[in-house]
Amino acid sequence: APANARSALWMPWSAALLRALAQVLSKAGLVLWASPFAAGLVGYTVSAAILWTAGTFVPRPTGATFNRRGVAWFALTGVVNGAAVLATYYALASGPVAVVAPVVATYPLFTLALSALLLRRERLNARLVGGVALTVAGVALLLVR
Repeated sequence: APANARSALWMPWSAALLRALAQVLSKAGLVLWASPFAAGLVGYTVSAAILWTAGTFVPRPTGATFNRRGVAWFALTGVVNGAAVLATYYALASGPVAVVAPVVATYPLFTLALSALLLRRERLNARLVGGVALTVAGVALLLVR
């Protein structure tokens, strides 16, 4: 991979670390207040406030304009993501984070399949499929008792 692509890996690794921390903190919060709906409401409210604040301080990309079709896709994404987070909170409320987190981490399998079906630009290759298979196999190993 080119040097700039390798240096850009800090962003997804940071996202993975933050998502892991969010699941652990969510479990801690659900122990104190066992309400997945409240967890989702508080979490999304705080997330919106952070994004709103960041949006006022971070410069916008040049040439970025309002796009109705983009808004529709992002709104659909919000609905799907909200449902996923709510399902995760329900799972965390009823099960140990050490089991729930690895099961949720199998999403690359679904991402691979859905991207192949829905996105015309996505191309599957043996390396990509192998990487996803290894990820899912690793999760399966974590769940075997």
